[in-house]
Amino acid sequence: MKLNSYEETLRFEQELLSLVPPECQGLRGVLWHRCAASGSLEAEPFIALTKRVPGKIGCDLKHLPEAFLACAYSGDDEESAEQAYAAIRSWMKVRGYRSAGPKRELYLGPMLEIQFPLPGIS
Repeated sequence: MKLNSYEETLRFEQELLSLVPPECQGLRGVLWHRCAASGSLEAEPFIALTKRVPGKIGCDLKHLPEAFLACAYSGDDEESAEQAYAAIRSWMKVRGYRSAGPKRELYLGPMLEIQFPLPGIS
């Protein structure tokens, strides 16, 4: 979904949380298809299901593909997250990697795990 600000993701995350029964909710986060640096914001909040949701809930069920990931951890504040994003970008640049899909943010309590999918590594 296209957004006008990062804060808008909170509204969509809350909407998703209200649709999925609490007993089915697992890990949650956001896939970032585009960020502000690209000129537009496009994000997709998600919840990993711990069990099948009974009935229809009015949202799409998708499978997040496996990937090789460059990861960093930060606090859940914007400044800490930006430092983690910069560290991953720097690490990727030095090694000649480029992102192979949407960036992932996973909420881990008071921490954030930031993941950049990489092309297959052998």
